[in-house]
Amino acid sequence: MPASTSHYRRIVLLLWLAAAVLLGLTWWHVFSLVDQSRSKELANAERDLANLTRVSQEHAIRTFRSADQVIRFIQSRYLELGNKLDLTALTNQGVIDTEIFPQVGIIDAQGMYALGNRPVTGKLDLSDREHFKVHVNSTSDALFVSQPVLGRATGQWSIQLTRRINRANGDFAGVAVVSVDPGYFTRFYKELRLGQQGLMALYGLDGVARARNVGNREEFGSQANNSPVFARIAAGEQDGHYTSRSVVDKVERMVHFRKLPGYALVVAAGLDTQSVLANHNVAKQALWLQAAIVSLLILALATALTRHLHQIRTEMHMRQQGQHQAEERNAQLNAIFDLSPDGFVSFDSKKRVSYISPAFKQMTGMGKEQLEGVDENDFSIWLAWRCAASTPFLGVAALRADLAEGKPDPRVLIELNQRGKQVLQLGLRTSQSSSVSQILYLRDVTHEAEVDQMKSEFLATAAHELRTPMASIFGYAEVLLNEDFDAPTQHEFLSTIYVQSKLMANILNELLDLARIEARRDKDFRYTRVDLQLLLTDLARNYPVPPGRSGLELTLPEQPLYLMADADKLSQTLLNVISNAFKYSPHGGPVLVKTWVKSANGQTPGVCIEIIDHGIGMSPAQRARVGERFYRADASGKIPGTGLGMSIVKEIIALHRGTLEIDSALGLGTTVRLCLPTYSTLQDRFDPDSQNRTHLETEVQDTRPAALN
Repeated sequence: MPASTSHYRRIVLLLWLAAAVLLGLTWWHVFSLVDQSRSKELANAERDLANLTRVSQEHAIRTFRSADQVIRFIQSRYLELGNKLDLTALTNQGVIDTEIFPQVGIIDAQGMYALGNRPVTGKLDLSDREHFKVHVNSTSDALFVSQPVLGRATGQWSIQLTRRINRANGDFAGVAVVSVDPGYFTRFYKELRLGQQGLMALYGLDGVARARNVGNREEFGSQANNSPVFARIAAGEQDGHYTSRSVVDKVERMVHFRKLPGYALVVAAGLDTQSVLANHNVAKQALWLQAAIVSLLILALATALTRHLHQIRTEMHMRQQGQHQAEERNAQLNAIFDLSPDGFVSFDSKKRVSYISPAFKQMTGMGKEQLEGVDENDFSIWLAWRCAASTPFLGVAALRADLAEGKPDPRVLIELNQRGKQVLQLGLRTSQSSSVSQILYLRDVTHEAEVDQMKSEFLATAAHELRTPMASIFGYAEVLLNEDFDAPTQHEFLSTIYVQSKLMANILNELLDLARIEARRDKDFRYTRVDLQLLLTDLARNYPVPPGRSGLELTLPEQPLYLMADADKLSQTLLNVISNAFKYSPHGGPVLVKTWVKSANGQTPGVCIEIIDHGIGMSPAQRARVGERFYRADASGKIPGTGLGMSIVKEIIALHRGTLEIDSALGLGTTVRLCLPTYSTLQDRFDPDSQNRTHLETEVQDTRPAALN
């Protein structure tokens, strides 16, 4: 890394580290302020709740003590006066405050409402009430505070405060009752103004609310026995605070509680956390906005400084970068010219050679000659000297003249007269650049030329082969049209026309087969599991043996042999070879078909099929040309055929991934050997490494005759 780049990166890194430190300090300070604000709001709320519960505790204690004084008064008076006690008169005299205690009464030992400060029509049975039953079996006269109940005498909700009345001998004489209006508590709680979701409640330790106020809603008798306050009181706490979601209305609140000394009651005050933190949330949003603005300013300043440094660095290194780019561009162009298979020669503004690519040197066999700096005329003479006489090179100036005449892409073909036949295509491009005036490029088209020549030769041969039977057909047909012949002669001429037509049809069919195979390869093949013994047996039984000749002789192994092959194409291949075996042994002799297993040797095992005749045989030169289209070993024309059969055999065997081998000698006959791999499934054929091989791979040994091993 260059020193200037390293120095620039260090400066930028330090700049952004400083920006990061400032951002960190800004947000740390903001989060500290937010945390302090939240803690302050929570502390204030906790202090307020503690004061509220203390006030509510004192209010409840004074209320219950006043009620208890009334109970003890009427309890003693009832023991003195019995049913003569006039509670209505006491109420009228102001002894009983009806605003707080709407009803005062005596329940006799049988549970009947005996006396009251309000008139009651008929008999009123209260023996089923909790505040009566709790005293029946207890000798204690302790104060009992009931759950809120709907009064049978008044029809209003009330909290019943009761004590047992005992006679001098200890017998149960009844229950003194003072009813407390629960609204007396809720009206007091409303005055505390705890908000829409603020809570103030008086609970019994049994979990039932004696009076509960949430906002403007009054509740009596709601169940809250799962509230954390009861577990904490059971653990010995007399007062405390916590934050939880209410088991009654599911609102999250901060709660402070205090147990009433001497009573199984607890007061609780709660504020919902959203209202507690409302001011804090506003302050938090404001602090975050301020922090965001400061952060943006820091980032903007850092970005501006970075951009300024970058501009300075860019200006400082502009020349150096330009030089590097030029060098890189030159290197890329050199790499392109070095790797290109086409040859290039560039000329400067004075038409002198300035660059020669490696491919041009290789194509032309340039060697160590130095052509850089020579003008285009000397270069043209040098290249023309290397061309064959049949394709002379007229020079670079001639190509440029063709361009001037409006030819868009003048190209010429030349053939070099060294290193065998090599055909090159030349073209020229001109430029208005001050450094490059023109470029001569060469491309090796030897293969394309050979292909074109092969196509021409093939068309010429095909036309010749078709012209011979066509001439016979045309001649005999013309004679039949112009002359009258007897029936035997007409039959002879028509037979000749039929034979020549059949020969021409065979040529066309085989040409179409070859064209189809070359175009589609094996896409038309239908590979199936072929029983080779059965296939060869059917061929031998159905083959039309020439008159006077013995049938095919088969030599097959005892065990079954299976191939993945196209049965029709394989039959066509065998029929072509067998047909040649009979045709090229005109003097007779048996035609043998043998099969044997080729040993695997770590590769895909195979099956070889040999077709052996005892005919005229072939020389090594003739054997080397077998498979060429229209080639026939017998040039006399006495043996019929198209010269395409073995070409088809060669293509089909190759597409089956097999091999074609020929052993032959003049006068000693010919052996054609077709070897095919033994795939057990179609998948194996396309995956030679597959393990799903036929049992031949591991169990069957090479069964060739000893002479062939």
